[in-house]
Amino acid sequence: MYTVLNCQISNNQVFDREKFNNWVEKGVAPAIEPSLKLYEDVLNLGFKVILLTGRSERHRSVTVDNLINAGFKEWDQLILR
Repeated sequence: MYTVLNCQISNNQVFDREKFNNWVEKGVAPAIEPSLKLYEDVLNLGFKVILLTGRSERHRSVTVDNLINAGFKEWDQLILR
């Protein structure tokens, strides 16, 4: 399993759910380049792609848009919390 989007919003080590949710809603998480390369290789080899995230179901739409804008254009399943 690989992380595909960089979800670091600050150097603060304390998780703040409200700040995280506000940041998720902006839809600006960049792709992690080695993960994007692996994703492209896996697709080219014909594997099915399942994306799993700790983001909540209420963020599905913004997460889909964020993934597409970051270069993850297709997948077989997206599982949210």
